[in-house]
Amino acid sequence: MPPPTVELVNPHLRRRPFRAAVFDFDGTVSLIREGWAKVMAGMGVELLGDVNQHERLEMEMLKLSGKPSIFQMRRLAEEAAVAGKPAPHPDELLKEFVRKLAAITDDRRRRLADGTDPPAAWAVPGAHDLLANLRDRGVLLVLASGTPMEAVQEEAELLRLTPFFDNRMYAPDGHTPNFSKRDVIDALVHDFGEQVIGFGDGYAETVEMKRAGGVAVGVASREAGEAGVNSLKRGMLIDLGADVIVPDFADHVDLAAWLWGDDL
Repeated sequence: MPPPTVELVNPHLRRRPFRAAVFDFDGTVSLIREGWAKVMAGMGVELLGDVNQHERLEMEMLKLSGKPSIFQMRRLAEEAAVAGKPAPHPDELLKEFVRKLAAITDDRRRRLADGTDPPAAWAVPGAHDLLANLRDRGVLLVLASGTPMEAVQEEAELLRLTPFFDNRMYAPDGHTPNFSKRDVIDALVHDFGEQVIGFGDGYAETVEMKRAGGVAVGVASREAGEAGVNSLKRGMLIDLGADVIVPDFADHVDLAAWLWGDDL
């Protein structure tokens, strides 16, 4: 039986000693940017002039997680066009999103940088411990994010996550305009076959991990200080094919032992 915090979605899941694990960043190990989808949905509500669309739009934004933010902005512009509403160019929407998100995240970064908050305050509960557990098992740890590389590197450093991944952090930057999590996952599956597992709270990493034949752990995380499963993420992750759902990694010892089949 899985640990109490683990919801087994795929009854045919084969537990095994995985050799490589790929982690999404925002919402999977980091909470610095948690709430980004709500910000985007709020922008969509402003464009459509309909507050009743907030939850639907948030889900639409989550479905595009793992891709550069311009994809979500294009989606918002499409929503406005379908509704017959005027909308700025996606590039302008992106600038507005970055401004709105910065208003939230800048204070979080400052509190981490000056030591007011410890790294655990803005990490998914148990993230550091799970990564240490897997590292001690000899698992190759890889980070793949749709957030710009500069921000990922800065925030991973603030959260003291960098040592777990070293130079195995992948994200879009000026040199990788066509970055995709698919390429990262495919390279791992090429090297390690079915012994690859992925942890993520969004669309791209879940769908691509399942497509490639790996195991997908859906992380239905909530915002900092909130406990339990995020029901919106849970429903989406199940629909996308996640094998198991966890709210976070607080139960990291039992979670890793069960996934790796220590009892087999």
